[in-house]
Amino acid sequence: MNLQSGFPFTPMAGSNISGTGDTNGTPDVPNRNPNFNGPVILGVDGYKKTGRYFDPNAFVLPLAGTFGNVARGSFIGPGLFTLDTSLFKKFSINEKWTLQFRAEAFNVTNHANFSTPNPQVFSGTSYSPSAGILTQTAGTSRQIQFALKLSF
Repeated sequence: MNLQSGFPFTPMAGSNISGTGDTNGTPDVPNRNPNFNGPVILGVDGYKKTGRYFDPNAFVLPLAGTFGNVARGSFIGPGLFTLDTSLFKKFSINEKWTLQFRAEAFNVTNHANFSTPNPQVFSGTSYSPSAGILTQTAGTSRQIQFALKLSF
């Protein structure tokens, strides 16, 4: 069994609001919305209901020429859960030869694991339609493999 917490991520303003001219590096971060009530992180269950992992309404654009107050890496993305198993049976052919049959299954429960959500909260001065959307999975779907091993 593999159970991990998610990776940290930072919501992004989507443009250079601070005016530093840095267009290649990390864009600026937004401010937290002081009028927002409720959970910022909706989680995977919230994503199934609302289509977003986090609520973009929890953020507002900072004033032009200023920096936002959201700390970098202050939110945690979706966690990871996989359950792997293997079964094997050993058959004796004679005194020196044995045959082993193996069946191995990875992510037996076929649990969907998601990567971090789209962190860009704003597109220009309005909320981005893809803010907080989970677009990729992490890991693989269920995989089963069989093997024979002959020892002599």
